[in-house]
Amino acid sequence: MSLQLNPSTGKITYKGNEVGERVFKEGRYVVQLSIEFESSDDWIVPLSWFAFGLATLPENQPAPTLLTVETSSDSIADKYDGARYLIEKDIKSGGYVWRFHKTDPDSWPSPLHGHDYEHGLKLDAITGKIYNVITRQPCMTLKSKDLQSVQSDLRESKDFKDAVSSLVDNTSATSEPSSPQQ
Repeated sequence: MSLQLNPSTGKITYKGNEVGERVFKEGRYVVQLSIEFESSDDWIVPLSWFAFGLATLPENQPAPTLLTVETSSDSIADKYDGARYLIEKDIKSGGYVWRFHKTDPDSWPSPLHGHDYEHGLKLDAITGKIYNVITRQPCMTLKSKDLQSVQSDLRESKDFKDAVSSLVDNTSATSEPSSPQQ
């Protein structure tokens, strides 16, 4: 059974219980929901569909892309085992396309990160760690030479030059040198 809206009262019900309401405030509709449901181990499936629906709202769309950097599939140095959800899929071929947004309101996993929307990944352009967006866990690491290439492309962009200077160049100048990854 799906959510039911009573247009005259604005009340939203689920299985006969009131779980929220729709109100008109300051020229726009506001929907408030509070839903409880019992489930076995597959509780994440309905929750992920709800999250998918919220992701389609205009206010949840990504900021415009200012810089796109591509890395090949063989640029991955390490892969990690991690939980995977049903809404993910395996991509057998192709590289990664990292999109960097100057006004990205989300600073996770770092203030300088790129999005690969096709694969559901985020690249920390400071450390080279790649994170699964759903689990927020590291799942891969970019090879050192490919990370340096991404940082170089960012450094050459007027929109990201200062961020690379303060977050990458100053960090590497003050930290211990790390062994290069192959």
